[in-house]
Parts: sequence; structure tokens; C-alpha cells
Amino acid sequence: MGELTIESLYEQVRAAVPATGPEVSAVPVQVASGIRVLALRTPTLPPAAHTNVYMVGPEQGPVAVVDPGSPYPEQQAILDAVLENLPIAMVLLTHHHGDHIGGAAALAERWNVPIAAHAATARRLAGILEVTQLIEDGETIHGLTAVHTPGHAEGHLCYELGAATIAGDMVAGIGTILIDPSEGDMVLYLASLERLLARPPTTLLPAHGPPIADGPAKLREYLAHRMMREGRVLASLTADPTPLSALLPTAYGDTPRMLWPLAERSLLAHLDKLSRDGRARDDGSGRWSRL
Repeated sequence: MGELTIESLYEQVRAAVPATGPEVSAVPVQVASGIRVLALRTPTLPPAAHTNVYMVGPEQGPVAVVDPGSPYPEQQAILDAVLENLPIAMVLLTHHHGDHIGGAAALAERWNVPIAAHAATARRLAGILEVTQLIEDGETIHGLTAVHTPGHAEGHLCYELGAATIAGDMVAGIGTILIDPSEGDMVLYLASLERLLARPPTTLLPAHGPPIADGPAKLREYLAHRMMREGRVLASLTADPTPLSALLPTAYGDTPRMLWPLAERSLLAHLDKLSRDGRARDDGSGRWSRL
């Protein structure tokens, strides 16, 4: 596959897979007490075509704007129109990926407000976007409780408010969540799912797709799916070192071939976990065997 970046892999998938997400309204929708959402078109991973921008606060403001991710001027103009008479307190980021931060700098500059995120997100965005306020795990910011949930990204934060959790890319209402070893960690991701499951039951408000009313059920579904996939990855291994491309048909045979470039990254994330569990080994050349 070569040294492809996640961005270039996303481009490949966007070229092969049509976005099938539903048409969305340019009018904010109330999804929980004190939380409204506006879905803006972003260069995200199909079938999703939009990233949810959450506005948290009283109806008349001030509001915190979470993940203004669209880089497209016409989409930013939609958000500007919504916020025209609504005071903004700050911009909050769940993590550093482009479909979550694409409009953050422009919005913060227009309204002269800080951009807040986890320190690991700030490091990832150094030279790209200036994070002016750091958020720690457990901190309360604009009435939201920040919960550090690394795995998809090292600085990933969820934000809790009452019976709702802005979940970023921990789960998806449409599409899937990629764990890529270049910036993610399967062990940490599974631990973060477990951490959210151990917290009080909540409605999950994902970055992509509609609200998930039964949050605990979705978290258990995600954990079960990852364990199923780990079993398939383990079953693909033999005593003979085998390249990733030869493991894919067994480990991801139920996944459309057009998605295999991304599946290979997820496969590697599972193999890294299995290696740390003492159940798989890399021979140093990218060929894997079972222990």
C-alpha cells in the first residue's frame, strides 16, 4: 500500500464509495436539553457526508460550538447565519481530524473566541490550528464535563451534559469508526468504550449521523463487534509469517473490497493489540504470525 496517509486513504474511499447519508436541514435541531445540532457537509468518510456541529448553551446564548468541521465557505456561511445573533463563548474540539476542525479557525477569528481542546489534540494541530485553551479529563467547561476517551485519536474528548454525551468519533450514527495505528490505539479505544459504558446511561450524540438514544446498547454493540473482528484477525494468522494483504480476505472478507485499504489499517490496529496481548508477532518486515 505504500506510505499512504489517512487523508489519501479517505480520498480513495470517497472516490469509490458514494455518500449515502440523508439530506439534512440548515436549521439547528434540538437534540437534548441545552444542545442543538447543525449538520454541515465535510470531507469525511463515506457513507457519512456531514459532521455534526453542536451548539451548547441557552437558546439565546452564549453557546459553546463543538466541532465546526466544514472547510467549505458556503457551509461556514450557514453556521454564521445561525450564530449571527447568538453570542459565542468558545469553540470546543473533540479531536484533531480535519472533518472536525475545518472551520474552527475561521469561526474563532470571526467571533474572537478561544479554541479549546485536549493537550494531545493541541500537539497534533501545532502549525495547523492554534488551540488557545487546554482541557483536562474531568474538567467542567461551559457546563460540560470533559471525558478523555483516547483510541480513535490520542486527545479525543467526549462532553457530557445531563443525560446526553457529545461523543465525537467514539461511535457513529452512520458509517463506522476507523482506528489507525499511526494516530490511534485499539487497546485504548476499547478501554474508552468501557469507560463510557461504566458511566451513567446517556444518549450519545455522535459526530456523524443521528442521536443514539440507547447509548449503553450502542457501546456494547461496538465492543462486541471489535471482539468479533479480533477473533477473525486471530483466525487469519498461522505459524508462518504472512503479509497484511494476505490476511485481509479472512479477517475482513465480510467487508467490501473497495474498503480494504482502510480495513488494512484497522487490521494492523488489531494485530498491534494482539501483539501486546502476546498472541501475535511481527517478524520485523510487516509479516505476522500467531503465537
